[in-house]
Amino acid sequence: MVNKNQLLRRLLALGCLLLLCVSLAGGQLIQLQVINGESYLHRSASFLTTTSTVSAARGEILDRYGRPMVTNQTGFSLVLIYSSFWEDNEDRFTTLLDLANRVKADQGGTDDTASADTDSSDSETSSASETEEESGATLCDTLPITDTAPYEYIGAEGDSERTALSTYIKESASTLGLEAVKQAKDAANAANESDPQYDADGNKIDQVSSIDATTLVSATEFINAMRAYMEESLGMPTGLSDADVRTLVGLYYSMRRVSFSNNATFTLAENVSMDLIAYIKEHHQQYAGVDVQSEAVRKYNTTYAAHVLGTVGQMYADEWNGTDNGGPYSEKEGYTMSDTIGKSGLEAALEEYLHGTAGSRTVETDLGGDSVTDHTNSYAPEPGDNVITTLDLELQEVAEKSLANYLSDYGRGGAAVAVDPNTGEVLVMASYPTFSLEDYYQDDVATARANNERSPELNRATSGLYAPGSTFKVLTAIAALEEGIIDANTTYTCDGKFEYGGSTFTCSNHDQPMTLDVTQAIKYSCNVFFYNVGKELTGAHLQDWCDRFGLGNVTGIEIGERAGQAAGPAERDENRKTNPYLREWQGGDDVNAAIGQSDNLFTPLQMANYMAAVVNGGTLYKPTLVKNIKTYDYSDVVEDSTPEVIGTIEFSDATRDLVMQGMSEVTAEGGTAATTFADYPIKVGGKTGSAEMTEYKDGVTIEYTNGLFVAFAPFDDPEIVICVVGEGAGHGSSVAPIVRDILDAYFAEEEPDTVESVQTENTMVP
Repeated sequence: MVNKNQLLRRLLALGCLLLLCVSLAGGQLIQLQVINGESYLHRSASFLTTTSTVSAARGEILDRYGRPMVTNQTGFSLVLIYSSFWEDNEDRFTTLLDLANRVKADQGGTDDTASADTDSSDSETSSASETEEESGATLCDTLPITDTAPYEYIGAEGDSERTALSTYIKESASTLGLEAVKQAKDAANAANESDPQYDADGNKIDQVSSIDATTLVSATEFINAMRAYMEESLGMPTGLSDADVRTLVGLYYSMRRVSFSNNATFTLAENVSMDLIAYIKEHHQQYAGVDVQSEAVRKYNTTYAAHVLGTVGQMYADEWNGTDNGGPYSEKEGYTMSDTIGKSGLEAALEEYLHGTAGSRTVETDLGGDSVTDHTNSYAPEPGDNVITTLDLELQEVAEKSLANYLSDYGRGGAAVAVDPNTGEVLVMASYPTFSLEDYYQDDVATARANNERSPELNRATSGLYAPGSTFKVLTAIAALEEGIIDANTTYTCDGKFEYGGSTFTCSNHDQPMTLDVTQAIKYSCNVFFYNVGKELTGAHLQDWCDRFGLGNVTGIEIGERAGQAAGPAERDENRKTNPYLREWQGGDDVNAAIGQSDNLFTPLQMANYMAAVVNGGTLYKPTLVKNIKTYDYSDVVEDSTPEVIGTIEFSDATRDLVMQGMSEVTAEGGTAATTFADYPIKVGGKTGSAEMTEYKDGVTIEYTNGLFVAFAPFDDPEIVICVVGEGAGHGSSVAPIVRDILDAYFAEEEPDTVESVQTENTMVP
């Protein structure tokens, strides 16, 4: 037992130890605050500590065999800090213009960065073009107005950038003195009260939001109004050239779009050269508030599949705070207002996987802007997950080249889709014309793309709506056989005409009068046979069968798509709610719908998926572009795609055998696709189609015929189903060679080894 004296000695020792600790701590505090307090105060006032976000590399996108499609490379951006560059900076516009001109010179390949005091258009040479390919510097100007006078809006009315500008003009109409817009807003607000409008779901429509301000104010009027406002209210220098004003207006508008403030930086330029970076660093006192940041930028390893892969870009205010493009991102963990996000395609659809987790960097600088300490290990960024798509890049290349080869002479467009009928995996998704992701934001390229009447940014595979023409007759045959309207022995005689309801419907798909059963009617694509069937079957039943096969419904594909519509009395009644000039459904519509005309409008993806369900015996799969998603180092599977059945269509084996026999004869001697496939080494089944179209443009009626072909192979055990649409191609036989090219590549291709591990880098900001 411890006696009393021992206990007292221990307590005394503990007390002395505590007293010593307090004395040491007190002495240190006296030294910091009393003896050296003034010195430390002066030092703290002389240094600035800044913590910034280090962007994470986006995940990579690969084809089904691991061939890279989109990866990353290190690039450098010029980023403006609001507090030091913009706020209380009287020279902000002069500095901003100087920087913009240097970026343009950098983009144009000028070696003498210090001389970049004029517009880069003065120095455009062949050697500059070569340097531009290497540098690719991009000024972040999102204003959809041409760079030079006479100014014009870029893009069609109603596209996303024009809509964003329209919103900005309406919000700023009073500030900018745009009377036409103010009057239109006043009238719309009054109409909201006196004559409210409602959408199909009964929701009240804000008539102000329906105003397109870009139709009320010319591009030149907008630029001039912005010039006056920026000179009078923001201190922009007067007497600037039109080119300089256009540059500053564009950048100021872009700043507003990303809510440039103390809470959000503004990326002025991306992918700038080391020469420009060195110049900015050397003259850092002249460019207060300009930060150079390294980040992983998208590298496109292929020129194909642009519509599927999609674009990335800086986040806008209506995405940060609003619901645009998957927003509000302010409520999502791991995002800042200056982040790059997916804008379209898989980049947008799989943003949650591709984005990654940002890191942090803390830097201490002196008053001159020189770095004193760099605490780069605050925490490191984690790259996004990698996406392995279902696409076969080699097939994709063949499809896009073949579309361009066979459709360019028609002056319109088209699409090709190939799917695995046993899984729903999309092997090919090609749209013509297409565009380049590499130089997507380059001004002249963007202007040319936006003004292209053939709409190269439209993904015709998922958003192009086409009458299916005779490719629809296979569904009509299945419906009629299953409903008991016809059987294997039913025949109709075709002499080229069908009289019904006082109208004459024609057939010119075979040279002489014939009596045909259902397989022969498919082989020769006889309209009269299917007119008779449609008369008995009616549009109501056809619409029901369309719904079973997913026609006129969204498929659920990961990227954007349109639903289209299946012809029938119910669909017509729905359309009449918004267009009362449409007539009610009549008997003539029954017979027209049966041959794939009337109101039928489907996407090529829907048509390929419908045919896949026919050849596999009635299983309707959800089409997918994603095979699996792996962690950034490819070590683990984040998500593995399994075939998803979205419907099962009940029809008998006898019905399937009849329509399959008909489609086998389409590609045989005498069939509508015999020219292309009669001697093909692998048996192919399919159905051609021609769809008559009428277009009204500038008061002129334009009529043309689309060519369609839906095919599958091998016939006895289908592995691939292909749908090709050629706008203005005239007949399905005209696009059959595109299908042949894809099949040639598919059956000739040796399956490459799948990439299981790819070295991925994620570099911190130096």
